[in-house]
Amino acid sequence: MNTKPIPIIITLAAAFISCVVSILQRVEFSVFVTRLLIVVLIFLFMGTVIKIVLDYSFKTLEPPVSIDSDTPDIDALDFDDEESSEEENEDILPESEEGFMN
Repeated sequence: MNTKPIPIIITLAAAFISCVVSILQRVEFSVFVTRLLIVVLIFLFMGTVIKIVLDYSFKTLEPPVSIDSDTPDIDALDFDDEESSEEENEDILPESEEGFMN
């Protein structure tokens, strides 16, 4: 799971709520900026902790990937095409070069 944007989303949501509350309370600009800065720092830290916990959880929940699952099954491969192309190549060679092949 892609957890990279989680701290940013949490921080932006908290900053938006903080701005709305500060505007509704009609606070001074210095108080507004101070509140916003504190909220952003706290929720950025909390979002990062949540991201780390989720990354760890998803890592332990995923089954280990087997190396054998990526390799194709040899029995399923079709080698008939290669054999027929070799036979065609032998038919194309001139007679003087056929002596070198044997």
